[in-house]
Amino acid sequence: MRYAVVTDIHGNTAGLRAVLARVRGQQVHQVVCLGDVFECRISKRDVAGHAFTRVDEVFDQDPELVGLLDGARVVRGNQEERIGALVPGRARPAWATPVLDAPLTLHTDFATYCHGHALPPWQEVEPGLWCPLDAEFTGRALFHGHHHRSAVHRLPDAGRSWADVASVPLRFGEAVHLAPGSRYLVNVGPVRGPGPTWAVVDEAEATVTYHRIEESG
Repeated sequence: MRYAVVTDIHGNTAGLRAVLARVRGQQVHQVVCLGDVFECRISKRDVAGHAFTRVDEVFDQDPELVGLLDGARVVRGNQEERIGALVPGRARPAWATPVLDAPLTLHTDFATYCHGHALPPWQEVEPGLWCPLDAEFTGRALFHGHHHRSAVHRLPDAGRSWADVASVPLRFGEAVHLAPGSRYLVNVGPVRGPGPTWAVVDEAEATVTYHRIEESG
């Protein structure tokens, strides 16, 4: 299978629309979304004291955003979990349910796909760059989002010492080969923000290719 992997949209409908327009020319079989489709308006520190009154005070009501992911395989992010905790089931709009109730992980023979927030505590493997070093996963690679950076790290053959983790160089538009016998942590990078990012994963060829829409002018 050949997937286009997107993550961390955070309500950026225009950014997702632009990314998917590019994806249509990349001969992928399916889109995989790694969560944080929505942006919760209630911060983590305010959840305990929040008294629900209206759905639109919790997150934007934008059915188009979910419609763009029709046919995609979606996993749940921490934004969806927070929204689910804040909005009673009877008040949840039907159009948002496929995202709010999405599973936490997707497994293929080649890799594990998830958002990343539910993994064990992350470690700072490079200055300002964190990854879920202690995560258990099936397959050759763990594809995740959550930390808004594009990065590939090869795990050591034995143990999980951060000093033995290798950063794999990447350039947008150039395929990175995920070698047999090695295991990788692959941070896809966000749709939200300047330069929306996504990755094309070719499981048959064992490659990941990063793409980004560059800012104009």
